Amino acid sequence: MSSEHGLYVELLPDGKIKRDLVGSSGEASLEDTVVSGEVILFSELNFEPYAVVVDLIRSQARAILMHDSHGGLANMTLFQFMLDTVEDLVSTLEQENPLHGTLLRTQLEDEVPPDDGTAMYSFRASKRILTILVEVMQFQFVVNEVLRDMQAGEPLISDKYDTLWEVPVRSILRWDGDRLTTQYHFRSAVDYYHFLLLRFVSCHPAVAWCHCCGRYFIPKTKKKTLYCDRILKDGKTCKEWGPILKHKQKVSQISVVEEFDRAKRRMYKRYERAEFLNKEPSEKDLSYEEYYQWLDRAVRARDDYLSGRLSTEEALKIIRTP
Repeated sequence: MSSEHGLYVELLPDGKIKRDLVGSSGEASLEDTVVSGEVILFSELNFEPYAVVVDLIRSQARAILMHDSHGGLANMTLFQFMLDTVEDLVSTLEQENPLHGTLLRTQLEDEVPPDDGTAMYSFRASKRILTILVEVMQFQFVVNEVLRDMQAGEPLISDKYDTLWEVPVRSILRWDGDRLTTQYHFRSAVDYYHFLLLRFVSCHPAVAWCHCCGRYFIPKTKKKTLYCDRILKDGKTCKEWGPILKHKQKVSQISVVEEFDRAKRRMYKRYERAEFLNKEPSEKDLSYEEYYQWLDRAVRARDDYLSGRLSTEEALKIIRTP
């Protein structure tokens, strides 16, 4: 194993991917997974705790950049406080989510320029740091859009995805004693998930949307499948509960699962405006924290409805409330 920090990925003959992580705590082998499973898992991640800190850092960066826009000198005390907040975030992630924490640290090391001693350094560094912190959340929405379009049979070659179909990847040939292997080395979470997404799309999987729980999945056969195999309630899967819930939704004339999906897209449109540092937020905008707090409440409301703990009206009220 190379001593250079980052994530090392090997595509195995059986379709699984082998992953080794090298970080400040040493080397560790992560659980083997498959490309489709890792892509779908990433699409469902809730970044709420991470987003809370990113919003704090964003407010600090905005204050620093305000000095620049008015021609003043940067507040170096505030800039150092921002750097300390970033370091605390990275260190916490390395403990709680080693993959994301390690890749965030390596990306910051690679892409934040060294201090050149000029008065403008704090402004440039603040912008770059914030861009790095938010892009993994923004890329998650890209992944969800790709899954949605694949499920709907929409073409992926369009202006919407004009920058998606290429990602630089560093590959390493390694001799392990009896065979030659190719490993891909990543120092950015977005590059890792971008790589997986391209591998995923290239296999032309039949992406399906579960009409019961509203999550994406890959059917085991080519036959049209409405429900996934996830356990939903009482040890039974969506396939077993789906027809029952479909009748329930038909009677109520509204699908809570479909309303959750529509609301998620509406909320994201309000949340994505937060990336503009020089734009004053409006009442319609959602911060990163607010978006993921809403998403957490809405997901729990959807799941509680499906498990019978909430009525249709109670679930819809939570889902429709920012």
